[in-house]
Amino acid sequence: MSPATVDELISSADERLDSLLAVADAERDRHLGDAYLGRRTTDVLTHLHAWHLLFFDWIDAENAGEEPEFPAAGYTWRDLTSLNDALYFAHRHWTYEEARGLLIESHGRLCALLRRLDDERLFDTEARPWLGRESLAEVADECLGNHYAWGEAVLAKAIAQ
Repeated sequence: MSPATVDELISSADERLDSLLAVADAERDRHLGDAYLGRRTTDVLTHLHAWHLLFFDWIDAENAGEEPEFPAAGYTWRDLTSLNDALYFAHRHWTYEEARGLLIESHGRLCALLRRLDDERLFDTEARPWLGRESLAEVADECLGNHYAWGEAVLAKAIAQ
């Protein structure tokens, strides 16, 4: 069930981040094999952080009176694999500790940003035509709590292998 208020969205995201980090901290040096393209636990965290950065780009563009490039400049949703690969190559140099710190920091900034936005417009599926028929809250939930659940599932799959 999708969050109905910004408080629910952030509370869920906080809980899922805590759960993800508990697993990631225990598996910080793990190579994830087939569970995540031969990448590392660190790469899961940097992937999540990179999507937070994309979210900030969307809001910055909107605030500048521009239509955000969604999901990213030069990419469509059909190019999601290529976009995720580009994000991986851009952020793969971070250590686990750096990636963890960056994720926690961007999570906090994103939650603070959501609290500053108009709650009614945040949940309005027609407020931002560049999102199609999604609300910004739905996209935020995908970049926060639902994405953390994905990360935790990747780690669980790697542990089970």
